[in-house]
Amino acid sequence: MKTLPTRCLLLAAVLGLASPAALVAADPALPSADARKLAERYALTKSRIQELLGARLHPAALPATALPNPFYRGQAAVEPGPEPGPAIPEPTPGVPDLSDADTLAKYLAGLKVNGYLIRDGQPHLAVNDTVCKLGDMLTVGTKEHPVFLHLVDLNPQAATFRLNDVTQVLSLKK
Repeated sequence: MKTLPTRCLLLAAVLGLASPAALVAADPALPSADARKLAERYALTKSRIQELLGARLHPAALPATALPNPFYRGQAAVEPGPEPGPAIPEPTPGVPDLSDADTLAKYLAGLKVNGYLIRDGQPHLAVNDTVCKLGDMLTVGTKEHPVFLHLVDLNPQAATFRLNDVTQVLSLKK
């Protein structure tokens, strides 16, 4: 059986040996390798925060002449120059310009005529899944270059379309 003073001496000896090691590990003057890595990471994080928020905390004045587009990062500011004149479209080489008659014939050949019907006593024509009556405009062509064809005459045998001053008859009977 051990006596109480022996236990106290043993406990004091263990605490006395352990305390210098604990003091060395807790001393900030002697950092370990992990502590150095954390300190370097904190410095990088702090510089990154300063880089991101620096412009917001201390904004620089923008030039009054040309402002950059805020939606594109890599876009350079363009200096304003003399106003260009009206753009003249250049003809595509190798492609002849189509006259109104040629354009009308080209688009009438591509029409999908679904049928002729009479609604409320007026004749109608179903073309390209659209119902048109006399005097309506039919839009054909591309979205960039739409062409408007006017329906000027309609009967059960034929439909007459006009583009500018040119008219052409489209036969409905096959």
